Amino acid sequence: MRHIRRLHQPIYAWMLALVLLAGVWTAYFVQVGAIRDRALRDAAAKADEIVTAYGRFVSGNLSLIDDVMRFIAAYDRENGLERTAALATQQRLYEAFHGDIVIVDPSGTGILVDKAETRPMTLVDYPYFQQVIDPKAGEHLVIGTPVARSDGHLVLPFARSVRATDGRLLGAIAVSFEVSLLEQLYDQSALGPGGAVVMTGTEDHIIRARVPQGTNIIGQTSSGSQLWQEIAKAPSGSYWQASIVDGKQRLYAYRTLSDFPIVVTAGVALDDIVAESAQFRSNLLYASAGVSAIMVLLLFGWLQELASRRALSAETRRADAASRAKSDFLASMSHELRTPLNGLLGFARLLRTAPLDATHRRYVELLNDAGKHLYALINDILDFSKIEAGKMVFEDTSIELRSLVEGAVAIMTTAAAEKRLTIDCQFADGLETFVRGDPNRARQVLLNLITNAIKFTPAGGIAVRVRPAGGDRVRFEVQDSGIGIAPESQAKLFQRFEQLDPGTSRSHGGTGLGLAISASLVRLMGGEIGVSSRLGEGATFWFELPLPPAPPIALPRAMPSGHGADERRSRPLTILVAEDVPMNQLLVQSLLESMGHACVIVDDGQQAVEAAAAKRYDAILMDLQMPVMNGLDAARAIRAFTAPADRVPIIALTANAFAEDIAACMAAGMNDFVPKPLDFDLLARALDRWAQPVPTELP
Repeated sequence: MRHIRRLHQPIYAWMLALVLLAGVWTAYFVQVGAIRDRALRDAAAKADEIVTAYGRFVSGNLSLIDDVMRFIAAYDRENGLERTAALATQQRLYEAFHGDIVIVDPSGTGILVDKAETRPMTLVDYPYFQQVIDPKAGEHLVIGTPVARSDGHLVLPFARSVRATDGRLLGAIAVSFEVSLLEQLYDQSALGPGGAVVMTGTEDHIIRARVPQGTNIIGQTSSGSQLWQEIAKAPSGSYWQASIVDGKQRLYAYRTLSDFPIVVTAGVALDDIVAESAQFRSNLLYASAGVSAIMVLLLFGWLQELASRRALSAETRRADAASRAKSDFLASMSHELRTPLNGLLGFARLLRTAPLDATHRRYVELLNDAGKHLYALINDILDFSKIEAGKMVFEDTSIELRSLVEGAVAIMTTAAAEKRLTIDCQFADGLETFVRGDPNRARQVLLNLITNAIKFTPAGGIAVRVRPAGGDRVRFEVQDSGIGIAPESQAKLFQRFEQLDPGTSRSHGGTGLGLAISASLVRLMGGEIGVSSRLGEGATFWFELPLPPAPPIALPRAMPSGHGADERRSRPLTILVAEDVPMNQLLVQSLLESMGHACVIVDDGQQAVEAAAAKRYDAILMDLQMPVMNGLDAARAIRAFTAPADRVPIIALTANAFAEDIAACMAAGMNDFVPKPLDFDLLARALDRWAQPVPTELP
């Protein structure tokens, strides 16, 4: 208090004010610099990512054009101009270019093939024809400068000479390709309002495509650009420059194409980089100014009261922020942990099939058990974080009540038998056969209660009872003959991270989340949960849910186990696997090969689309979160193929295993869903359901 009273003296107040204000504004300027540096790093990464993807896009299109032109040239060399024009018309080869095809003799006179008709055409006056017939050019692809068609659209001409084996000129092939098709990969939002993506010739420095186009940009030279100095140093990189087109200062990333005389660049405008961090700087400025004002107020007579209120408010905000950060962190980490856990459980499962001695087989079994236990903990944490964030989604579907309960009991029968416990289920009269609700969450709560009953029951048995509870409500009870619970301890049962005594976690396992999650799920479904018990006399856990009657549904029948099912399972399949994590690639490949199937691995969705377009596969296993193109977009692209390539079965493999994720997969055109960590039997059944061997080549 004596030091606080000193602050009311002018000399101490001003000294403290100057020191604190200097510290605040020093921190402000340091943070502004850090924000700018981070924005520049993010912009460079964005430009590099986009120019890499755009380079692949352009290279793929140019390769397609070159391959088709090589085919036409080879055909022309063997069959002559007239028959080649007829073939191009009959096979509609112009559709590969969205433009025209011109086939000429050595004099430059020939036939133009387009969507409407064929007609005479001469290329004598076109510069690219003069280039392509030059003996020095050989049979290389010539990319001309953009020209405007009669409809106003810009097209990019390509030409290739047709020569005999002795080098004699037989003619030439020319095609036109709409420039807009090389610009459609990105919209303006990809690089920001001031961003630009450009395709330029490395030999003549002519701009051949640009987003945004602007006025009179396409076809202009870029010889004054710093790009050419940078290319002389390295085939790819980045640099700063004020654009020679519009004068905007941009950070450019560039890549030269290895197979074509083309360089692609992607630029992020300095104004956009600054604008993206402007809000952060403004917030920081407001915060610094606010802190300064509060300091001045605190130093004028109200220091003690204002300081205490400010501290309380700050603590509340920090607690709320910490709670939100904890939930977000737990959700993110739980998802990320599924990826290595998928490998742990998967390879442990594969090792169990290997010829091991008893000691090593025991090690593998322990590894598998530890992985399963970790998987259960991760599921609890993920459920808890979704409940905390208010993002838990519930289904509303028909449930066959008896099958749900008997199925849950059947799952736990082995665990009960290991402890020599009896377990049975009883159904009261008056229950509806079919009810409406969320079967997965109801089963999750019931399994949790049965698991706890088995865990805390050393001898005796467990009874599961289901009966009407009035109205549309159904009551589920799990009674055990275990250790019981003291009345004073029962209040803690449904709280987070609570267990009955410090030794419970070590002797029985668990995190103290199971009952808290069950209680939250029951309440979110509009129900109640509770317990009745005495110490040493066992316990009865119960919950009630509103489950109104529902119309009957067809129950799934088990897959036949006779010769037909075995024969189908033994058929070798060729499967395309889209997965970006090397460990998961190896796991899926090993699993499929152990089933007798062959597989092709690709690293992202774009590669999956290209592979599916090039070859017919029996099935596609598709991860969702991949670079370049995600699994959902890849599935949509494949479903856009023409028949029969669009009918290939697509099965999602992902750690995102919630109802909304499954719905998104189905909406994207996928056929089935297998969550990670992979359940081998689920994957095998999914392949049995959907995959049928087909010819390897597309018709």
